[in-house]
Amino acid sequence: MKTEANRLRILYFLAFCSTAAWLPILADHFKQKGMSGIEIGILMSVTPFMMFLVQPVYGLLADRLGYKKCLVFSSILASISFLFYLIDGGFIYLLLVTALMSVFYNTIQPLLDSLSLRLVQKDPKFSYGTLRIAGAAGWAFTGIITGYLIDKIDTSVIFIISSISLFLTFLVSITLEPDTEKPIGQADQSYKNIGQVLANKTLLFLLLAVALISAGASTIWYFYSIYIKEIGGSSQLVGYGLSLQGLCELPLFYLSARIILRFGIKTTLLITVFTTAFRLLLYSLVNNPKAAIAIELLHGISWSLFWVVCVEYVNKLVAIEWRATGQSLLTAAYYGVGAILGNLWGGYLLKINLRVGEIYLLNAGIVAVVGLMIWVLMRRTNVKM
Repeated sequence: MKTEANRLRILYFLAFCSTAAWLPILADHFKQKGMSGIEIGILMSVTPFMMFLVQPVYGLLADRLGYKKCLVFSSILASISFLFYLIDGGFIYLLLVTALMSVFYNTIQPLLDSLSLRLVQKDPKFSYGTLRIAGAAGWAFTGIITGYLIDKIDTSVIFIISSISLFLTFLVSITLEPDTEKPIGQADQSYKNIGQVLANKTLLFLLLAVALISAGASTIWYFYSIYIKEIGGSSQLVGYGLSLQGLCELPLFYLSARIILRFGIKTTLLITVFTTAFRLLLYSLVNNPKAAIAIELLHGISWSLFWVVCVEYVNKLVAIEWRATGQSLLTAAYYGVGAILGNLWGGYLLKINLRVGEIYLLNAGIVAVVGLMIWVLMRRTNVKM
């Protein structure tokens, strides 16, 4: 079990090395390729949109072929697909390449989560958090390297790093223990009982709030490189900021359970939402790139703790037998609907010549309003906090 857990940690590390290399820089790369603001918004929306199409198919394939086989095929095909970005092409070409990449890339983290949860089920001494935290380490490790190489070469280096990381993921995934049992249903692949689950009005409102918060915060993840360069920073400084984000996730993943126990779900969720709004506000006010990097100290609270408390809140609102469906809807709200809306919104605002810092200011207001709405709702809910 320990050996298998270590393999999963390595896989999380490598998978998030890939994500840290391309996701925060891709919009900047498209901008340098001459794409307009709305074209950037559309291109950046492809990956979350493809998530809706991939998840049901991945669930069926995982049930039929097993998690290991799906991970082996997804990682090697995703590795190859990133290399197509190295070929020059216009908007349509980039749209097709991004769709191809997303088909395979979108399956990797859900597969790793399923493998981790299966291991936890077999041996309760392990926990999802202690396995997933290796991903934060991968994000932190890659940020500095990516920023340095972009300054020395150009933004196309992100695709080489992503491809290599996923090729190593492929090699390690081959060494996983074979699937000897039927996969268990997990949160990120189940869409059963949606009607019954959404009958809970409190849950429905929470999902809407999460989608709006994601839409507001998505510019942090997708347009971060453009923002730092707008205020005079370098690609290497972007890398430092991304690495600091990953480092700040580490303690919050470990301490999240204690924090929620100490303050309760209600207070913890409100703290994370208003911290996100405050983080966006600070971005809009800061013009010194080095000072902007310090804002990343809020990342652990505004992202890691936010996600954990949302998972816990959904579990309280949904019956045990429907929790997988509830968590699927939460994932779709944040990574799907919210990311699509945020990228299209951000792309439109770039088109009308708003700076990313100004977009952050608008989004700070949106997130703050959503936080107030959550506070009002929670005063009326019967869920114990």
